[in-house]
Amino acid sequence: MVNGGKYVASGGLDMWVRHHWTVIGFVVLPWLCGCSAMTAEARAREAHGRTWYIDGAGNWGFGVMDVPVGLKDAGYRGLVSNHRWSLTFNPALDQTLRFIAKGSGKTLGSAITRYLKKHPGAEANIIALSAGTGVGIWAIENVKPPQKVNSFVLIGSSLSSKYDVQKALSHMKGDIYVYYSSTDPVLQGPVRALGTIDGTFDDSAGLVGLRGGGSRVHNIRRGAEHARYGWTGGHSDCTNRRFIRKYISRHIVKAAPSGGRPRDIVVAARQWSPR
Repeated sequence: MVNGGKYVASGGLDMWVRHHWTVIGFVVLPWLCGCSAMTAEARAREAHGRTWYIDGAGNWGFGVMDVPVGLKDAGYRGLVSNHRWSLTFNPALDQTLRFIAKGSGKTLGSAITRYLKKHPGAEANIIALSAGTGVGIWAIENVKPPQKVNSFVLIGSSLSSKYDVQKALSHMKGDIYVYYSSTDPVLQGPVRALGTIDGTFDDSAGLVGLRGGGSRVHNIRRGAEHARYGWTGGHSDCTNRRFIRKYISRHIVKAAPSGGRPRDIVVAARQWSPR
């Protein structure tokens, strides 16, 4: 929902595309072509675990390249999948047409359930940005028992700070981690006007943290030490490669592989469309 720290209205999409054609090509073209086939190498990586990354409203590509590489740097051996959920590529519409996020969450929940059944003992994690945290929470709620998600990391979340996470936690074996900043310009501006991704006008979790959930919800407030790794209070700052490696990976990577150098990972694309 941001471009250089500022909100981009729907009329600015054409300009954004012209100046960011590389990212758009990486994110949009596979979605349009339905290219979600998984390579043999990706299938092999699945045995080591799988982490789904969910971009924010509009699916404009924030973190799509940095999150997998940052996890790789930290020694993650599993498969990282970019879950695309926008049908509009318009942040304002995605934020307000909430059935899109909810429907995609249900679809992702089914995919995670299938993955965990196929790979008993493997861990499934979710990292999500902004409105993508709504997709993530609804995905977890739709995972079918006895399968359970491990960690859920929320970045710049536009989910309500009062959202009841008890159902999601009952479908998790790990914890929820919320990175929040009171200076987030998108959450302080457009999201206050449009409402949270779950349809309230409460403070977003990305501004004040998540209320409730007990000891299994970890609210991590932006501090001076984070600036060194690129988190200065911007909406998508936490998705940069250095921050992912230093901080976010702690919730995903249990141990680096033996032999010193982290192994490569593979990014697998998924798409969602209405049934």
